[in-house]
Amino acid sequence: MVFSLFARKPDSSQLLTPSPSDSPAALSPTPPPTTETEPEPEPEPEVTDPTALYDLVRSVPPQTLHAYTLAHLCPPSESGVPSSRTLTALTHFFHELSPPPQLHCARCHSSFFELSNTDTSCRIPHDDESALVDRAAYETLWGCCGRTVEGTGDIGPPDGWCYEGRHTTDTRRARFRADSTIHDDKIVSCAARGCYGRKRKRSVSVLAVT
Repeated sequence: MVFSLFARKPDSSQLLTPSPSDSPAALSPTPPPTTETEPEPEPEPEVTDPTALYDLVRSVPPQTLHAYTLAHLCPPSESGVPSSRTLTALTHFFHELSPPPQLHCARCHSSFFELSNTDTSCRIPHDDESALVDRAAYETLWGCCGRTVEGTGDIGPPDGWCYEGRHTTDTRRARFRADSTIHDDKIVSCAARGCYGRKRKRSVSVLAVT
């Protein structure tokens, strides 16, 4: 009996507690986290009939189409840059396009394209050096255009431009002044203006009449 009182009893907690490695939760794999994928955008329908695009381009003024194309090729932000697919298609579409030759006017010394040459493209103001004052008649003769105005030169030149017409590259047709002769056309040459030694000006049609 004495030995039975001091005998060690088995630990019931060690017998009932399962090992962590034997747990069913530890043996089952952890499922990966679920991620929501954005749906791919639907492809744009393929255009096979050019009629609608042809009518649109035909109805838009050339300057509007030009400005629209440049604004979308070089937008202010990078987010609006066309895709590589669009740029490739446009480059292939315009690969045979070339600008027309840029001409130089022998009269006003402006650069121009013959396609946009109109009856009001070439404009030259009056020449102040050609004004002759007749104080007795109280009038001023402007030799460049042959017109007279009242006063002694203080009122200014006649209304409008001294010359207004089409650009020309022919020096023989550039003559326009009323006080010119066949020996002196009074046209400033390109050599005197240095036209080919500096950047040409676009047009003088935007200058105000003085």
